[in-house]
Amino acid sequence: MNNNSSKVIEILRTKRGKAVSGEQISSTLGISRSAVWKQIKALREKGYRISARSRFGYCLEEEPDHLDQETLAALGIIYRDSVDSTNLVARRLAEEGAPDFTTIIAEQQLSGKGRLGRSWLSPAGSGLWFSIIYRPAALTPAAVSPVTLVTAAVLADYLSREFNLSIQIKWPNDLQVDSKKIAGILTEIKGEPDRIDYLVIGIGLNVNQRADDFSPEIANIATSLAIETKMKIKRTDLLINLRQELLNAYSLFEKEGFTPFRQIWIDHNITLDRQVKINWPGGSMSGLAVGLSDEGLLILKDAHDQIHQFSYGEVS
Repeated sequence: MNNNSSKVIEILRTKRGKAVSGEQISSTLGISRSAVWKQIKALREKGYRISARSRFGYCLEEEPDHLDQETLAALGIIYRDSVDSTNLVARRLAEEGAPDFTTIIAEQQLSGKGRLGRSWLSPAGSGLWFSIIYRPAALTPAAVSPVTLVTAAVLADYLSREFNLSIQIKWPNDLQVDSKKIAGILTEIKGEPDRIDYLVIGIGLNVNQRADDFSPEIANIATSLAIETKMKIKRTDLLINLRQELLNAYSLFEKEGFTPFRQIWIDHNITLDRQVKINWPGGSMSGLAVGLSDEGLLILKDAHDQIHQFSYGEVS
């Protein structure tokens, strides 16, 4: 935060709940009204909720929940204020030899990545946008393919228990509450047909967004923990707990595969026992989702009672 932004916040804090005119801020700081607006805009982008009231001025409504950098650093978690994508940072660090379970968290992603090349909205001060480098040296690419399902199962189970919510999994990587998306997972792999160099598991979790934080295009299909619980969540604590749950799960996954997580995934899923259409680059298939294999493959029965298994795709 630059010096003028800090001064603007201090002025608004002294009048918390009351409006301060742009003219007053301009006069106090010795900057133009236009410069004041630029500072307000920059502060909003950092997660400060500042309302603008015609003929009255600016009012500080709420300050962002900043991630605790010292606490994260003590746990070896790499913090970045703003990045294009935590997955991109993680991949670069992995190429440089970063160890197993290296974790990168960003306050804001400018080009957050979702599956199939989609973007993921990742504003500052509101969510958890992080990536974990995973090096399961003993596993082949085929054996590690269910890791996205493992991640989804662990997240859904923990969040449901911790916040008394019904978190549902839409195969393979979406977490939802009442059909509204609350989290997504993007897994990327680097390796050869017979070995794995590393995986990068990216997670985007909507935490403290309010309903009006979402654009009209996604307002009806997105939600956050704060919306569902009507509470503001301490993101640093949540990140630490989620990360530990995931590291424990990945260690178990290396030893026992997908089996310990299969029933958890089934308990939270909203895909099985439904007529679905699976889309993948270059094709699609419709049928009844009848099960999930021990290897994490989605089992589909088509109109001719033929069985098909899928390791990836998008369900609609």
